[in-house]
Amino acid sequence: MLKKSEKSEKKTVSKTASKSNKYMSDINGLDRMSFNEVEAKLEQQVISQLKAEFPGIENKKSFGLLVDAVVNNLKNKDLEISEKRNA
Repeated sequence: MLKKSEKSEKKTVSKTASKSNKYMSDINGLDRMSFNEVEAKLEQQVISQLKAEFPGIENKKSFGLLVDAVVNNLKNKDLEISEKRNA
């Protein structure tokens, strides 16, 4: 009797998890975005964060290089995390 309730509980949890994943993908919209759109969104987030933390930095000559470096570092860290999960 206890085993049946455990099975139904697992089914409920997995249904809830799949609904949650669908909900999150609907909210962030990443599934519907192309790679270039996702990268542009990340770049815009980095730019806005840098401007918020360092007022006037967007006027510096090396601002573009700084944005590129931060985006590159974020993508590398994400790749490392993905590889660790899959290993």
